[in-house]
Amino acid sequence: MKVRSNSLVLVFSCAVATASLSIGCGDSGPGGSGATGGSGDGLTDAERACQLTDAATVTEIFEGTASDGVPGSARNCRFEITGGEANSVGVFFFGADSRWEGVRQGFEDNLGGTTDVPGIGDEAFYANDAGPSSLVVRANGIIFQVAPLLPTFPSTPPSAAIEGDVAELARTIADG
Repeated sequence: MKVRSNSLVLVFSCAVATASLSIGCGDSGPGGSGATGGSGDGLTDAERACQLTDAATVTEIFEGTASDGVPGSARNCRFEITGGEANSVGVFFFGADSRWEGVRQGFEDNLGGTTDVPGIGDEAFYANDAGPSSLVVRANGIIFQVAPLLPTFPSTPPSAAIEGDVAELARTIADG
């Protein structure tokens, strides 16, 4: 019997919340506000996160079969995966790239610092407490994050394949 853990989702929901402290927390409803990086097009930040990729792309990269993205409560869109190494993948929308320094500082202060990752978007980093299994990226005028939910994290770290999949999805979104 497989035991599924929501530990990674909790870690990244907390990461989103703590990183958001310096830029405003959560959506402010339709359209968001300047303080939260709302899209200004009538969508919440979670709905905007669901526009960054689709189930076909997540399926292609993470294998298994991904469901359509479902907006979450932490500026995220969650893609459930059946038959893959990851149980789901979260894509988070942090708003305009003008907030980059504040978002990064939130991760620096609350999640063990950050490590730069070259070659993805304009700039990218991972939070040191999760390693390269979660990437925060500045590209195309926005900031987003890609993070998987794994059944055994944190007791078993993500595989190199999952880390590669996270980087590939982040690159795909950044190049889109």
